[in-house]
Amino acid sequence: MTNIIAIANHKGGAGKTTSAFYLARCLADRGRNVLVVDLDDQATLTARYQRDASRGASIADALDGSAHMADTLCQAVTPSLSTFHYVPADHRLSWQAARMQAASPNHMFLTRALRPVLRSYHDVVLDCPPSAGIIMINALAVATHIIIPVTASEESYSGRLRMEIMVEEIRGLLDHEILHLGVIVTMRAARSNSQARWEAQHGASVLGVVPHAVGADADERIHTAYDRIVADELLQAGALC
Repeated sequence: MTNIIAIANHKGGAGKTTSAFYLARCLADRGRNVLVVDLDDQATLTARYQRDASRGASIADALDGSAHMADTLCQAVTPSLSTFHYVPADHRLSWQAARMQAASPNHMFLTRALRPVLRSYHDVVLDCPPSAGIIMINALAVATHIIIPVTASEESYSGRLRMEIMVEEIRGLLDHEILHLGVIVTMRAARSNSQARWEAQHGASVLGVVPHAVGADADERIHTAYDRIVADELLQAGALC
């Protein structure tokens, strides 16, 4: 079975795109076949892969049926021999979301788009938008797992709570089980008493902590933190099949 992991929080700036980027990379580095899907019309994840979001087929085309999902796949780089693809987003996703909203039923667009390619991957990582709109509903309707990135702030924690309420609503309305894997604390300052207190209060559900990193070694430090989460909390612990 393919793991479909939604990376989501209703609070913007919580590190969703960074988490999706590094989690997908770390899974692929360990030899797993990975697909990461940009579901945000701002296309920030797409830009991380240095692709011109104005060219070629995107997730908007796959959702409206004008292109097969297989035609939107782009190659990402990994040092392992695994298959590592991403599906880009662009500004047209917002227009597609409006059309999806008017359809009935309207929660199966992403499920239908992904279905033909799922067998090729161990893991599909969904970089979700911060709004609780139709794109988020479609992501949760197909997801088997969810990870909620948070910063150590009450605003981000409030976004996490709203996200968990939405997951419960999807479970009830669609009779669809989503396994909540936990939260990732992102942009953690090296010395912060307030963040330490926050982590102590909410630590039971914390998968790991990612430092706020700048400078020449920032990528290495962030990658190391996410790789530890993948190795210890997701794979070794058996959270992902």
